[in-house]
Amino acid sequence: MNEIPIVYSPALEDFHPPAQIDFGVPKPHPEVPERTRRLIAGLRSFEQVALLEPRSYPLEHIQAVHDADYLDFLQTANQRPMVDPETDGLPAAVLFPGTFPFTSLWPARHGSVMADAGYYSFDTYAPITPQVWPAARLAADCALTAADRVREGAPVALAVCRPPGHHALRAKCGGFCYLNHAAIAAQYLTQKGKVAILDVDYHHGNGTQEIFYTSDQVLYVSIHADPAQAYPYFSGWPDEIGAGPGRGYNRNFPLPHGAGLSTYRQALEQALQLIADFRPGFLTLSLGFDIYQGDPLTTFALPAEFFEELAWRIAGLTLPTLIVTEGGYAVERLDDLAARFMRGWLSA
Repeated sequence: MNEIPIVYSPALEDFHPPAQIDFGVPKPHPEVPERTRRLIAGLRSFEQVALLEPRSYPLEHIQAVHDADYLDFLQTANQRPMVDPETDGLPAAVLFPGTFPFTSLWPARHGSVMADAGYYSFDTYAPITPQVWPAARLAADCALTAADRVREGAPVALAVCRPPGHHALRAKCGGFCYLNHAAIAAQYLTQKGKVAILDVDYHHGNGTQEIFYTSDQVLYVSIHADPAQAYPYFSGWPDEIGAGPGRGYNRNFPLPHGAGLSTYRQALEQALQLIADFRPGFLTLSLGFDIYQGDPLTTFALPAEFFEELAWRIAGLTLPTLIVTEGGYAVERLDDLAARFMRGWLSA
């Protein structure tokens, strides 16, 4: 078997989100540099993998997925002076939204820094700092580099990314996510054929769903926690099946609190059959390690051993596959979980 490319840069660990506002309370941010260090430690233990630094890609590949004005906000927000009378008029090193657009009866006009912070965010889990743009751009380059390896003939390539990406909408950040790396890479892969995205992160990938909701070139299939009980609450329901040309190309499998092996296996079997029936040229896997039963932010009852089974079942599709890492916050176990997943993939 050829070596599996693992695309990663140690510079991803330079990103340090200062805090999150969770249920109205400032708390330490779970998106910590140790996450990628642990993932790489688990993956590099296999002689069948090859670590690669990401290439640099033109902004046009990101603009194919994200609006230009949103990208400008991410790059410049911390450089612009605050004009609100409550402030000192200086640029803010850390921005949290204080208000959000609150009606659809008239256009949401914006322009001040605080108005933009609310307009381009949908929650209080993604603070805007000067580190955001270089970190998210580097993670997108990791995903695009891995996508290129698959386009060039590699059966599988894995991009280790942080911050994660699948919650990022076309023009809004949230859920620790700023750029949607899996969506950027999937759109890039559509230049060569149809793409199926399988999202197994515990939380629904509302951003990926929004980006491809009207596309018939990308099938989005997500297995996740029931939005009646879990973040992001406003998406991930079974009747969200796409619109226009994309009708029927969006499928959600919400699972209840405490879902265990039997429930998850049933949903996974249905998801894999949908992908097989679509007959894509490529598969993009949004891989969340937060489905593990010991994750502090989630509730599924899936043991560590299941990651081996998850990998070989997905590998059984025998599709050229790009894997992009998403969430996973049982930091002390991420090396073991990543190693189990790789072991399962290699055994397929």
